[in-house]
Amino acid sequence: MKKLAILAISALALTGCSAQDITLVRLAAHDSFVISDELVAEFESETGYELEIIRLGDTGSLTNQLVLTSNAPVADAFFGIDNTFAGVATDNDIVDGQMQAIDYSDVCFNYDLDWFGESSITPPTSWRELGQEQYRGLVVVTNPNFSSPGLAFLATTHAGFETSAEVFAYWRSLRDNDLKVAGSWEDAYFVDFTRYGGDRPIVLSYASSPSAEVKEDGTPGSAALRTECFRQIEYAGVLNNAANTPGAKAIVEFLLGDSFQASVPENMYVYPINEAIEVPEAWAKFAQPADSLLGEGLEINANRDQWLTDWSDVFDN
Repeated sequence: MKKLAILAISALALTGCSAQDITLVRLAAHDSFVISDELVAEFESETGYELEIIRLGDTGSLTNQLVLTSNAPVADAFFGIDNTFAGVATDNDIVDGQMQAIDYSDVCFNYDLDWFGESSITPPTSWRELGQEQYRGLVVVTNPNFSSPGLAFLATTHAGFETSAEVFAYWRSLRDNDLKVAGSWEDAYFVDFTRYGGDRPIVLSYASSPSAEVKEDGTPGSAALRTECFRQIEYAGVLNNAANTPGAKAIVEFLLGDSFQASVPENMYVYPINEAIEVPEAWAKFAQPADSLLGEGLEINANRDQWLTDWSDVFDN
């Protein structure tokens, strides 16, 4: 009887562990992902799952970590792999089923209107001008090895010039003009950008970013160079070998739902993929999509390694 009792207790303990595992769903995301407590509560109430968010750095770091842990994933689902890194996910077979587009924005440079208003320097009108002497020491970008905006801009330059020689002549002009390369978008925008106390009034960001810089009097604090930009699309999906595949599917479906989609503009300053969702009124004035795009037909995945090697050669030599 004692042996039977021990077996029964052990069985109950194991059952409890299984139930706990099944009710927990883990979402891996980049550091810029935002979901409110209210939306988390809505998801948990609707589905019965408990949501844990695991932040894995910028988009490149997120993708690389998911590849490295693919046999024993750190999460069940992901958010934030974008169209510059999607090929890495596909090549390494980390996604169960199809990736679902969640949001988009256009990667382009932003500049601090107040800084330029107080200086004698005229703001640039195109990223092609940033190697010019008047912009020496004024520009910060993100490292394309780790940051999706950085890789998106690297792709933009390949789309914008006829030859690789022209591309890297441009990058050398930036390097020689005291370009700063930050490790992440957060560092570039919230540390180096002059609007947050940094010393760089031109930052690689998004066409929608100026909506976050509207001042109390309703005037803009920054503006975007909205020509020849790169459209970035962010995805969510279920991970292969997930511990909780049904829960993973549930959180992906929730990210596509109206409640989360409506939160995307004000929380992450990007456009929801659902075009039926109304964006804030101020966006019509301060956060319009790009006037023109580059790079939509590029084979980023096929060229990424060579592009990054060449880019690193520019900055390491």
